[in-house]
Amino acid sequence: MNFLNRAWRYVTRKMSKSILLGITFFMIGNLVLIGLGISDAANNAKTLTRRSMRAVVNYEVDNQKFWEYTDSLESDEERTEAYKNYPKIEKEIALKMAKDERVKAMNYSASSPMYSQGFDNVPLGNEEKKAENGGGGAVVMQDGTQMEYVEPNIMIQTNIVPETIEFVEGTNTIVDGRMYNQNDIDNASPVAVITKELADVNGLSVGDTITLSSTDKNQMEYLLTMGITEEMTKMDLEIIGIYNTKADVDPNDQRFDWMSAYESPKNFVLIPGSTYAQFNYASSKASYDYYVSQGNSDMYGEEPTVETSYYANKVVYLLNEPLKVDSFVDDYKSELKDYTFLNANNEQFKKLAKPLDTLSLFANVIVWIVTLNAVVIISLVTALTLKTREFEIGVLLSLGVSKVKVVLQMFVELLIVAFLGFTLAVGTGSLIAGQVGKMVLDFQQSNTEEEITTDDNYYSWVGDQNYFTEISQDQLLENYNVSISVWIILQIYAMGVAVVFISIVVPSAMIMRLNPKQILLA
Repeated sequence: MNFLNRAWRYVTRKMSKSILLGITFFMIGNLVLIGLGISDAANNAKTLTRRSMRAVVNYEVDNQKFWEYTDSLESDEERTEAYKNYPKIEKEIALKMAKDERVKAMNYSASSPMYSQGFDNVPLGNEEKKAENGGGGAVVMQDGTQMEYVEPNIMIQTNIVPETIEFVEGTNTIVDGRMYNQNDIDNASPVAVITKELADVNGLSVGDTITLSSTDKNQMEYLLTMGITEEMTKMDLEIIGIYNTKADVDPNDQRFDWMSAYESPKNFVLIPGSTYAQFNYASSKASYDYYVSQGNSDMYGEEPTVETSYYANKVVYLLNEPLKVDSFVDDYKSELKDYTFLNANNEQFKKLAKPLDTLSLFANVIVWIVTLNAVVIISLVTALTLKTREFEIGVLLSLGVSKVKVVLQMFVELLIVAFLGFTLAVGTGSLIAGQVGKMVLDFQQSNTEEEITTDDNYYSWVGDQNYFTEISQDQLLENYNVSISVWIILQIYAMGVAVVFISIVVPSAMIMRLNPKQILLA
């Protein structure tokens, strides 16, 4: 172990050289710490934000891409044929994904506004304002007939499984009775679960029956001409459960004054998906038969069935871990049909995280440039000083010291200096990294603020609920905090060892070529 003692003596004897090398390692360490700290902070901010978001994936139809495809078709016949094969959610694929162990709940749901028969909806609170703005209007039917438009006031929400996301997450909780079960779904039972507010307004309780209609009396006369009877438009549902919901409309929403009563979660009625499919099938089949009798069967395409009478715009999966969202998408995206996709809201997240991604890239580039420069500089310094140590090396070799131990001595010399330089850098780098990281982020954010825009005029129909967690860039950047962790400190020391090891390669090759006799004679 004499080479360790010789290394220490050389470092202390050549103090000026050791100090210069120490300063070099100190500067390198600070720059690398800043780079690693910024990169780590950016990645942590994205991870923390992702963890705070709902672990939701949507299985959707890519309408935009399909429309682009149909627009590219040259003839009307091709477009008509394409629309007959409009992309849809594949139930078999949806159910397969639902069985994945990462899935906590699935909403394979359909929604439809309805009219209450013999009971009232829960008031929204905007009735007077809406009346002042002018409600109502007229509906023009296909034959040109005009009739007064009456707004629906109840929304039915359906699912093909009893475990919905809202109940699993605790947004909805049963306060009386029960939720519909798999037996109700299998038998298409005419049952319903209503909100506590709706029950209180109308004095309803478990065991009572409510009636919903898909149309108002003004449109009934027209529907009769198509063979759709009044019985086909009505559902008699037994109340089997009453639930409380934390969901509500926002009175401060700019669209609140125009909202319809059925948009309030307090007016949602939950029924089995199979019950809705059976109900929808009756009127769809009557309408299809009417158009066939009129020679217009092309308007419907294929004859409706109970299965095709249940249509979901999307299927929503709630996963057990937000960080598993991307892997879930990757595992199943290859199984999807054309013009369907899995949406994890990554595009919006990536847009908001763009300043952090750029910052992380910038930091990583700095780390690599500094590391490469460090290897080059230390290698050159070591190689240049080797000439002044030829006599020392020759004596050691002539005394029987192996060339390997001579190389190890030089390695330890550099390692001692590097350790001291990096240790000092850890103390100062943690102070510098935070300030530099904040300044660079502020600069990057100011350059990207104009690129991030939102469509304030976008209107989302409440029946097609958005389960994604809405976040702002400010919320994302709040999690950005540059600090030097133990892991980063270990990285900086590991990098120091690697730099010293690589830097000693060239001098090692030169030493291996030396002959002690030739050195001493020279």
